[in-house]
Amino acid sequence: MSNVRIMTDSVAGIPGNLAEEYQIKVIPAANIIYDGTTYIDGVTLSVPEAYELIKKDPDKFTTSALTPGYILDEYRELSKKSSEIVHITIPLALSATFKTASLAAEMLQKESPQTSIRVIDGKTAASAQGLVVLAAARAAAQGKSLDEVADIVGQVRRKTGGIMMLDTMRYVYRTGRMSKMAARIVSLFKIKPINRMTDEGGLEFVDKVRKREDGYKKLIKLIKQEAGTDSLHFMVMHADAPEIAEEFIKLLRQEFNCLRVIVSEYSPIMGYAVGRGAIFVGFHPELHLSK
Repeated sequence: MSNVRIMTDSVAGIPGNLAEEYQIKVIPAANIIYDGTTYIDGVTLSVPEAYELIKKDPDKFTTSALTPGYILDEYRELSKKSSEIVHITIPLALSATFKTASLAAEMLQKESPQTSIRVIDGKTAASAQGLVVLAAARAAAQGKSLDEVADIVGQVRRKTGGIMMLDTMRYVYRTGRMSKMAARIVSLFKIKPINRMTDEGGLEFVDKVRKREDGYKKLIKLIKQEAGTDSLHFMVMHADAPEIAEEFIKLLRQEFNCLRVIVSEYSPIMGYAVGRGAIFVGFHPELHLSK
């Protein structure tokens, strides 16, 4: 058997080349249902295809949770390659995936006692979750033990920030926090809310702007306040808007010593509610982890 293997969900936005390099198993965060047809996120429906469906008719685009049986099958497949698995999920504050995965892990360990699985609530999402997953995968590639990798997840998570800016409020009604009519009315005012990840994996409102350029400045200011250093690793995720991500990254490079910048696509599992043009930036300093 090989070293510890890392599993996560598509919300983490791990680019395909990095998933392959670090042998990260990426499973769907949920199923996508469009006009009565069910798709598997990232498997039978690509990210660009999903956003095309959202643009075509957002009201026909919904999601459904994965079953314990689906995740159990993924565990079975991965256990053929390693007897030690660390599964980092989307936060429990945003999804029931952690509970479903924990149930699937219990089921596998009953039928395969030699397999050890640690299901960890990522307590952060999108590109911030992606940075945590990549740090865990690098630790696994270095030959760290299951306990060491699990501990590193916690350490990195506490050092990683995540901030999001929506480009429109048009689709916010999909979260259930606002009526469809109210969302459309608010969107006419061109309000762009800025939210940050909390320590427990929720999202909290921080500020709002009307111009995207002002939003970029606010994001940079918030990152500087939270990070406490100008030398940072970044992962920038965009919702079907690579040109917006590119524009923002140019500013990041002007304002920070960017140790690494990874660009990824915002999962349509979350993108169908935040709308096209949203960006999420995850960041952390150079990591000096305790053993």
